[in-house]
Amino acid sequence: MKKIQINKNSIVWIPIIILFLGIIIRLSFTGYFGIKETYKDFWGAETYVHDVPEHIQYVQFIAENLTLPEVDKGLEYPQQPLYYITIGVAYQLLNILFNIPSDKIFRILIWFSCIFSIGTLIFTFLTIKQLKLPIWIQSFIIGIFAFTPSFIFQSIMISNDALLPLTASASFFFLIKYLKNEKLIYLILSVIWAILSVFTKISAGLLLIIILFALIYKYKQKNDKNILLMSGAVLLIGFLCFAMALHRAYIPSVKQFRFVESYKYEHQKTNPESFSYFLDFNFIDLVKEGQSYVFGNESVARTLPTFLYGSFLFGEFNYDNVVNIYPQIKLLMRIIIILGLLFPIGLIVNLFFIKKWDIIDYVSGLGIIINFILIVYFLYKYPSVCNSDFRYFVPSFTGLLIFSGMGIHRLTEKYSKSKIIVATLYFSLIFLELIWVISRIIIRASINI
Repeated sequence: MKKIQINKNSIVWIPIIILFLGIIIRLSFTGYFGIKETYKDFWGAETYVHDVPEHIQYVQFIAENLTLPEVDKGLEYPQQPLYYITIGVAYQLLNILFNIPSDKIFRILIWFSCIFSIGTLIFTFLTIKQLKLPIWIQSFIIGIFAFTPSFIFQSIMISNDALLPLTASASFFFLIKYLKNEKLIYLILSVIWAILSVFTKISAGLLLIIILFALIYKYKQKNDKNILLMSGAVLLIGFLCFAMALHRAYIPSVKQFRFVESYKYEHQKTNPESFSYFLDFNFIDLVKEGQSYVFGNESVARTLPTFLYGSFLFGEFNYDNVVNIYPQIKLLMRIIIILGLLFPIGLIVNLFFIKKWDIIDYVSGLGIIINFILIVYFLYKYPSVCNSDFRYFVPSFTGLLIFSGMGIHRLTEKYSKSKIIVATLYFSLIFLELIWVISRIIIRASINI
């Protein structure tokens, strides 16, 4: 019997095919789900609107006044202003030049979010191409970003969560380029994108920290005083960015740090004082629910690991009005939740069982750890379910995916017999995610829910 030969040149195209499918999916999703005038949830929920009206008010305030709102004036303030300035200016231009009504303007502006999401996908693809990883690992990493519903939802967000993944992934890409090639231009570009990230969301300051860490790593390798000067410049830039943010956005005249106030609502409150909140992973409950809805099952919404994992896959939304009509969709979601465990397994393997890291592991891992510390800190200060959403990992999304993929790669290198099984499970996961997204588009196209 002849052995089946696999053409290696054909395999190389798999990540590229996945990339283009991810772009097509985003374009289709935005076309069918764009913004609704009622501000109802785009994905099925009738009550939770992901602060859409407030984000829209912020954009409209910028457009109408060409200035930032005062620090004590509601809206989505305090939030870093870059996204709102960008979209607000576009809003005003569309209004002045073409006299388009506001409801139709937002139907156009939602495509900015789609472009941002596609840009994030492309930068993620370019980053993994810098790494010497097997094609199946590359395919999995880009596949998770291309087809996981929570990442696709960014393409229809009116919020700074739409822009930050792009700026953060671009900064990470150029940092990897610098570490690989040591060209100053790549470092400068990484810092510029990091600054844009900070002025999109303040938590992205962790990007400046990992850039600083990478420079210290390089200095230890080369003992070059120029690298010390660059480190000092990054420190100064970071200080100025945070000083401007704290002074203008986060500390108003009462001299008290402000945060988006979802934690004040009774149905959003969590109990981070309980140690079990950070340890309990109610996986069976999550599988039964098939989703991590903010106002849903408390054993899912009120434990950090459960809600974090569930929102990683499907966001923090309710799909009941879809799954009640199509129960097979819920079954599909349950299978995706089970197979999705490969992602945290990769993270855990790399964090706790792999002793030999390279610089890519260090910058990725450091970003993940700092991001997690920030999430825990803000949950203590502002205990709200939506503050435990996986989207708060946006500044380190690309690093998370790479770190998990590298963990699984090392695991299969160590236990070579597991490679075929793991690769099969990986591709099953991204295939089923693709089927879920396509099904959701078809349902919207056919019966408009």
